Amino acid sequence: MPSGFLAWQDVRRIFVLTSGGLLAQFVPARASACVTRILCRAYQLLLGQTVRDLERKIRKALPADSRLDPRAIAEQHILMRLEDIWGRLRGIRRFGWHPHIEWEGLERLDAPLRDGRGIILWSMRFSSATVLKQGFYRQGLPFAHLSGVNHGSATLTTLGLRVAAPLYCRAENCYLKERIQIPVDESLNYVQRLRERLRSGNLVSIFGEHEGRQSYEAHLLGTTIKLALGAPSLAWLENAALFTAAPIRVGPFRYRIVIDEAIPIDLAKPRREFAVQAAQEYARRLEARVLQHPADWQGWLYREF
Repeated sequence: MPSGFLAWQDVRRIFVLTSGGLLAQFVPARASACVTRILCRAYQLLLGQTVRDLERKIRKALPADSRLDPRAIAEQHILMRLEDIWGRLRGIRRFGWHPHIEWEGLERLDAPLRDGRGIILWSMRFSSATVLKQGFYRQGLPFAHLSGVNHGSATLTTLGLRVAAPLYCRAENCYLKERIQIPVDESLNYVQRLRERLRSGNLVSIFGEHEGRQSYEAHLLGTTIKLALGAPSLAWLENAALFTAAPIRVGPFRYRIVIDEAIPIDLAKPRREFAVQAAQEYARRLEARVLQHPADWQGWLYREF
C-alpha cells in the first residue's frame, strides 16, 4: 500500500520532469549535445563537491596500478548522466528521442529465437536504460521488462506511484512489449507472469545489480555487491537462454548495445547452485566492464567503496 499521499520529493520530481520535458521539446535535436555540455559545465561549477566526491570514490575503487584518470572519469560520468536525463526529457513526448544505436553480439540471439526459447537479458546498469529498450524495439524485439512499481519515484506515496513514476517511465514504455511490476507488498504473482512469457518464447529484461529475496554476495572492485538470483533461477526453471547485456556510450548521444556470450544453463546442478555460479560470472563480467568503461557505469551513484 502507498505510504501517505505525497512528499516534497514527489513534487520536485514531477516539476523537473514536466518543466524539463516541455523545455526539451523546444530545443532542436541537433542542439542536444551543445545543451548537455553547457549543463555539464554548470554542474561542475555549482556542484563541484559532488564531482570531487565522485572522483574520490572512483579513485578508491580502481586498482592501485590503474592508469585511468579518476577526475576525467568523474567528469565524463556526469556528462553521460546528463545526456541520459536529457534523452528521457525528450522522450516524454512519445518516440521523441532518437539516439544513434549500434550493436555488438546481436547475432547471439539468433539460435534461441529460431528455437522458440525464452530469452532473459540480465542487464547491467551502464549509460542509458532507455537506450537499451529503444534499441531492441528498433530491431523488432521489444521485451517484457521487470521493475518495481515505484521505478522512477523517490517515494512510495500515492502521488509518487501514480504520477511521478508513470511520468518518469513514459520515455521507456513506448518501446516495451510489457512492463511487469514488483508490487509494493512484494507478492510473487509477477514471477508467474515472467515464467509464462518465457514459456511463450518471449524476451524478458531483468537488471542484475539489485538485491532480492534470494541474493548472492559477490566481489566487485575490492568490495561486495548483493546480486538477486531471480534471473538465473528463472532461466534454470524454464530452460531459457541467459545473456548479460549493457548499453555503452561511444560519443555524444551515440551508443553501442553489447550482448555477451550466453551463460550456459546447467540443468544437472540444483537450481540455487547454478544461480550462484551464474551470479559469480555476472559479477566477473560486470567488474571487467566497469574497468573497461568506468565513466558509463551508473553504479557509482549507489555503490559505496
